[in-house]
Parts: sequence; structure tokens; C-alpha cells
Amino acid sequence: MVIDVFDPRHDAEPAYWTALRERAGLRADWSWAVLATQAWAARTPQPVTVLREGTEPRGVVSAAWVTGRTRRYRFAGPGRGRFGGLDVRGPGAGSQPGWWFADAGDDGGVTRLLETYVPVMRAELGPGFRGMLVRQIGEPGVSAVDGRFRLVRRTEDVAVLDVAGFGSRDDWMNSLARKRKQNLRKIFRTFDADPSVEVRFVPGKEADPVAVAEVLRHNERKHHDVPIVPLPHFTGYLTALLRQPDVSVIEYRDTRTGRLIAVATLLDHPELPIARHWGALPPSAGGRPNLYFHFYGEAVRWAIANGRASVVFGKKMTEMKATLGARLVPQYAAAVPVLASRRLTRRASGEPSCR
Repeated sequence: MVIDVFDPRHDAEPAYWTALRERAGLRADWSWAVLATQAWAARTPQPVTVLREGTEPRGVVSAAWVTGRTRRYRFAGPGRGRFGGLDVRGPGAGSQPGWWFADAGDDGGVTRLLETYVPVMRAELGPGFRGMLVRQIGEPGVSAVDGRFRLVRRTEDVAVLDVAGFGSRDDWMNSLARKRKQNLRKIFRTFDADPSVEVRFVPGKEADPVAVAEVLRHNERKHHDVPIVPLPHFTGYLTALLRQPDVSVIEYRDTRTGRLIAVATLLDHPELPIARHWGALPPSAGGRPNLYFHFYGEAVRWAIANGRASVVFGKKMTEMKATLGARLVPQYAAAVPVLASRRLTRRASGEPSCR
């Protein structure tokens, strides 16, 4: 087994990266250009680890290295031997795991993560690597992380809307409870009759990343409910993400001023696309009420038209999403201590790059 540990800030895209993404079904936020931009803007190093047999990638893990020096507005280098832990998470969409293995097994790859990835990173980061937080573990993987000195907790469910059985947006709407269906019909009629709002579905490369960032930051101010809150969306990151061919944008514009008042991004995928971002100006700042519900309908219409079976609508507001027909998929997070080990695996391609 060959191990490559990359720092996207400095390391060039591996020759096998496109093939790895295609095989693993990794979306636009795993594009190397996007990973590099995100790593430069992050508060802490973002190592990407690839396991391969010869030239064939067999697994990949994305993580953030967090130490006592990690701060919201300051980049902190890792420093070999410094005490810290790895936050294993998807590089973009927080609703998805941060790992993929070709031989994932029945637990979604959690055992492979513990038995293969942990020794690799122990060698990479040194004895200061004391723990790991693993997010977005599905129910089949809970038994693999449960045990003595490990803390496993259920986190927010992920909302997934299955649309394979619908032929149109109306079919989806008619499947909902009467009160919700009536409410949606009123919202859609109101928007259809309002000439002051234009709704456009465009490729990501046609969207203005500056305008998109401005709208998204309105929503980010609402979500400071975690210990290390997400950084604001940097325009450079959005520019790189929106350039990817599998990214689409739903824009809501005020036709009188041309101003962007709401925006959503969709990361396409043959089986499970993700509604990645959503942001809207409040009515007091020029927005409109009920924009989110209209966007939900537009995303459903897009998925049906493009033959997608389901759409991931992420976390937050899960009870409301359930009233829109989404099924809630349980997710867990595990805090795993890392003990001293003699099984140290050297990086095959040279000195570790994230030290």
C-alpha cells in the first residue's frame, strides 16, 4: 500500500486525481483547484491523504488539523509534535463523509479509516496527534467507533428528498400534507405573478462570485452555534467552486435594480446531487418572504428534469424539511483518542507535506 499525504496549498494535483474523483463519485468541492483555494483560506492545515496500490487509488480522506493555536481569524501551522487532533470531514458539504474507500465494507469505511488512516497520520504528525473527530458516520458505522474511551453522539440528521417517483413538481407537491401543499401552491402562484422577481437557473461559471458571497454571508451570521464557527465564504473559494462544470446556480434577482436577492448552488452527481449553498436577503434588506420554499420547488423540478433520483438538502431545519417530503438520515460523530503506536507508515512519495 502506497500512502500520499498532500497539502493542497503547496502540492500539485496528483496525476490520478481525476480518475479518483470519478471512481469515488466526489463532487465539485473535491476538485483540486477548489481544495487548494479552500486550504489557503482556512484557519488550519487541510491534509488530503490518498491510499493506493501502484497507480490505482483505493481510498482518500480529507481532514483539518486542529491544535490549541487554532483561531477563527488566524492560520496556524501544524508543527510536528504539537498536540492536536484531526477533524475528518468533507471538504465542502458538511452533510457528506470526508472519506472514501474502494473496499469500504458494511460499515461505510469506518473500520478502514481507523485501522489504516490513523497509523498513517500518526507517522505524519508525530506523537502530538492525540485524537480524531469523525463526522457524518452513518448508522452502519457506529459499532466500528463505539468502545472504551470513545465518545459517540448522534448529530443532526441529513435531509434527502427522493424524487424518482415524481414526473413533475406538481406530483411532488401533491404528495405532501394538505396544509403544506396549499401553502406551496400559494407561494408558487405569488412568485409567478410577481414581475419584480426573476428566477434564473444558470451554470456556475455565469454567476458573479462577489454577489454570491455577499448574499451567502447574510445566512452565515445566523449559524454561530458551534464551538469553531465556519469562516465566511471567501470570494476566491466561490470563484474556484463555481467554475467547476458540475455546479449550477439558482439566482433570484430584483428586476427593478438587477440586484441578487437570493441564491442557491447545486453540486451535480449522477445519483445524489447536493443543494450546497442557500442564502437570501431578509425582506427588510430588499428580499422576499418564502424564497426558501420556492427554491426547494425549483431544485425538485431540476432534479426531475435531469433524471436524478434524490437530492441532498443537508442539515439544519430538518423538521421543516420533513414536511417537504424529505427523509431524515441519522448521522453520528465520534471522538476517538489516538494512542501511541509502533505501526508507523512512511509517506511513499517523500517527506510529509503538512508538517
